[in-house]
Amino acid sequence: MNIQQALNIFGLSGELTEHDIKKAYKQAALKFHPDRNPVGADMMKAVNAAFDFLMQNIDKINQFQSADENARYNYGDELEKILNALKTLTGIVYEVAGNWIWISGETKTHKDALKALNCKWASKKKMWFFRPDEYKASRNRKEHSIEEIREMYGTTGQHRATGWNKVENRA
Repeated sequence: MNIQQALNIFGLSGELTEHDIKKAYKQAALKFHPDRNPVGADMMKAVNAAFDFLMQNIDKINQFQSADENARYNYGDELEKILNALKTLTGIVYEVAGNWIWISGETKTHKDALKALNCKWASKKKMWFFRPDEYKASRNRKEHSIEEIREMYGTTGQHRATGWNKVENRA
């Protein structure tokens, strides 16, 4: 994660202070509180990772922001939309690691739905993933196993989608 990617979680840009970042974090924490939002626990993983990164790099925030207006967008809203869609796919197992979502489980039956959500297939990991747009331009040459990714981002929480908003016909 870089500074611009962390700021995109909150939809922030421009000259920012520590107060601005803390305010955005509090707003996101209220919006994504698990009692208010069905995907809140997963969203808070991404929000917390972005906040921790920004606080560790507070002195560099305004120095390294992208000047490209197209690099700035609200990834938090996009991430929430994807997580809500994944919750509807029965048999899918997903987890948030940093600002990526890793998807496994019974994905074969949901292949078209995953593609429609702009998820990609990671053939070496045998898993689907969703990532922020800005990662498409960058290329990390080092391959990481899913276990290394979990260790880097402190995630062990996988969630099984139950299709909670699908209506089943029980005759």
